[in-house]
Amino acid sequence: MAQATQQPPTRGEIYRTACIRWMTDFDPDLFVTFVFNRSISMDEAQAIFEKFHGHLDRKLIGRAFLRRPNDRTDYIATVEKPDANIHIHALFKMTAIQKVRFCLIANGIWEGLVKGGNLDIQTVYGAEGVADYITKELRPETSDRLLLPRHKEVSPSR
Repeated sequence: MAQATQQPPTRGEIYRTACIRWMTDFDPDLFVTFVFNRSISMDEAQAIFEKFHGHLDRKLIGRAFLRRPNDRTDYIATVEKPDANIHIHALFKMTAIQKVRFCLIANGIWEGLVKGGNLDIQTVYGAEGVADYITKELRPETSDRLLLPRHKEVSPSR
């Protein structure tokens, strides 16, 4: 009986596996999908997402949130389907109080930024499964779809 030879993993598979491990180690609290429900460029989507993050942290931390980077919420996000039905999947890490407040205020912030847009907010019970899901389109050639907060430096190689 012939043995099947296993192919070595591709560069894309190695990259995605490293991202999944990194996102799992990030130990996120919330998995949020940001839906635009309209045609929008990837640059516009990223700018609106960053604006959301600023509004969120201003409400959670106060007006001085920019001077308090260690108190800010952290996220790792990916842009999915940039050419049709663009949306952003984000893993957020925050304190327990921030998590409760996020769930109370996030929809209002998003609706103020994206008329007709919506959020799907879920508690993370299995970080590896969620990381696997949000990296399904992530490869080295699509790494521009990986979004990180500007106030912290994070990389998959850590």
